[in-house]
Amino acid sequence: MVKKIVVIDDEPEISEMVTDCLIEAGYASYFALNGPDGLALIKKEAPALVILDIGLPGMTGLEVLEELRRDSPQTLVLVLSGNKDTETVKKALAAGAAEYITKPINLETLLNQFVKDLIGPPR
Repeated sequence: MVKKIVVIDDEPEISEMVTDCLIEAGYASYFALNGPDGLALIKKEAPALVILDIGLPGMTGLEVLEELRRDSPQTLVLVLSGNKDTETVKKALAAGAAEYITKPINLETLLNQFVKDLIGPPR
């Protein structure tokens, strides 16, 4: 069975770019552009990994992370954000993020050093 990944980022070009990269690598990948839609997508798809931005409309990435921890504590979360504030990084990791990396990031690095390390190959 192909592993699923949900990308939640309010920048459509980033969401599409990351999702396309993951699909090319063999993962099933879906994206949402805000927190509420992202949570609905997570409930529908039950992904192995969520790639989450912190600055989201509707609800913050930290709020999404907190709700996700309550509803799906086994789902791994990789925060990919332009927010480099040390306090935000600490809060995200304390709330249960497996990793926190900052934008911009090379897609090959994202795939090979983070996604594959967290959930393994696509199958």
